[in-house]
Amino acid sequence: MLKHYSLNRILTLIVAVGFFFLAIDSTMEHWEILLKELMSFVPIVFGVVGGFIGIMTVLRWKEQWIRTFQIILLAAFLVAGTGLYLHIREEDETVQEEQKEKDKPILAPLAFAGMAVVGLAGTLRKWQAETTSS
Repeated sequence: MLKHYSLNRILTLIVAVGFFFLAIDSTMEHWEILLKELMSFVPIVFGVVGGFIGIMTVLRWKEQWIRTFQIILLAAFLVAGTGLYLHIREEDETVQEEQKEKDKPILAPLAFAGMAVVGLAGTLRKWQAETTSS
């Protein structure tokens, strides 16, 4: 099945699956705080939505789906930036530095930005090897 896909579609598929993995990882990492902080749901919901739209883009590979997925990828930069801000923000001055690093890994939200870079590279018109239908 994959041998009939272009590099663009394969990169998009990798990113879509990556979004699902990020949703699972975010669920496991945010498990204790899910009910306490509503913002902890953002990477989970975004990962599921991004993964679903990515899969639909791979399966349909039409201009409308590609553009929708590109919007999701651009929004992933916002999710990464917001997550980075929330992870480095100091809420309690008395928390020890080691405990804070354990609870909120600083680079974890940047995974969304990395997925966005790979996804945008896969959906660029300049590199497309197959045609899209409208």
